[in-house]
Amino acid sequence: MKERLSVSEGLKQRIAGTIVLGVLGIIFLPLLIDFADPTKVDRSSKIPPAPKIKPVTIEKAKRPSTVTTQDNLQSPCHISKLKPANFEEDPYGVAANNIPVTWYLQVGSFSDPEKSKELKVSLREAGFKVFSEQLSVAGEPRERVLVGPKLDRQRVMDAKSKIDKEFGVDSDVLSCQPQEIEDS
Repeated sequence: MKERLSVSEGLKQRIAGTIVLGVLGIIFLPLLIDFADPTKVDRSSKIPPAPKIKPVTIEKAKRPSTVTTQDNLQSPCHISKLKPANFEEDPYGVAANNIPVTWYLQVGSFSDPEKSKELKVSLREAGFKVFSEQLSVAGEPRERVLVGPKLDRQRVMDAKSKIDKEFGVDSDVLSCQPQEIEDS
């Protein structure tokens, strides 16, 4: 007689479970994965060709034969003729020739150029536009430190309060009535 192979009951259950899982995988796997070809992408361009533009030639800038130095420039407002501000005036004043009045703040006047330079550096570091002017008072050379110009008197007043508080000075508000520049 033939010998019968005996297979344990646990092994039978494992084999049956594997077959059931394989059949379920074969049934449901196609539902989960789409085997269709991916959508084709149209790679042709719909951008029209670039228009034909004629090249433009630009001439190189020519260097001027003469250079105007700071001494040759003519200012519409002579800083040396600044006068203390009249606060009854319009804060956006216009001179008789329809040129706006400008406002300056005189922060100090020094006989020592080093003190003037120190103050200018400090004011620039604080964000103010500063310049100085050489003048003579009673025959002695002095350097006047000015902040500005500004077209709005209120801005100069705001700067005055900030500078006076921060630098411990008593600055003066000055106005300038500009003159028309005459061609020479």
